[in-house]
Amino acid sequence: MESADSIRSLYRHFLSAITQKSLTAFYYACSYSKADYSRFMNVTASLALKLIPDSLKSQPVFFCIDDTMISKFGRKFEDVSKPFDHAAHNGSNYLNGHCFVSLMLCVPIWSNRRIAYLAVPLGYRMWQKKQSKLELAAAMVPQVMPSFASQKNVIILCDSWYAKKNLACIVDEYPNRDLICNARADSVIYDLAP
Repeated sequence: MESADSIRSLYRHFLSAITQKSLTAFYYACSYSKADYSRFMNVTASLALKLIPDSLKSQPVFFCIDDTMISKFGRKFEDVSKPFDHAAHNGSNYLNGHCFVSLMLCVPIWSNRRIAYLAVPLGYRMWQKKQSKLELAAAMVPQVMPSFASQKNVIILCDSWYAKKNLACIVDEYPNRDLICNARADSVIYDLAP
């Protein structure tokens, strides 16, 4: 199974087969819906955790946080902006389009007698100027954590943009949770491991 790297990919490979709604409707729902997505995320996470074979229960599960840019070729799209894109290869570091923060759960499974990780998308939020990507991620993580109550080893993976107090303090609130990420030069480390 491939991981869904964007709303468009998720729509193309899954959502379009089960609904008549347009891709724009899903962008709008991600942006303006007042629905509580935590139940959907928890049910999805619970189903994904049931895929782990008994022989792999001791293996860690990975909870991945990242953002993705979706370029747009017009200016009349809802909430279109010019966010900074460090990976842009178009001659500019700014991309005209949308930015989504995504949560992905990776669970261990057997594949050809080797351990492989199945990536399951849990949630997406569209970034808007009123809230940072870090704040979006920090708001989504606690919503899905109840599903991991019985899981022994959950490792949150993210890049250096998320290595801040907002997200790091969430890890301390739950037992058996760890955070792996790069630290930026402007990150402050208050306590070193013993």
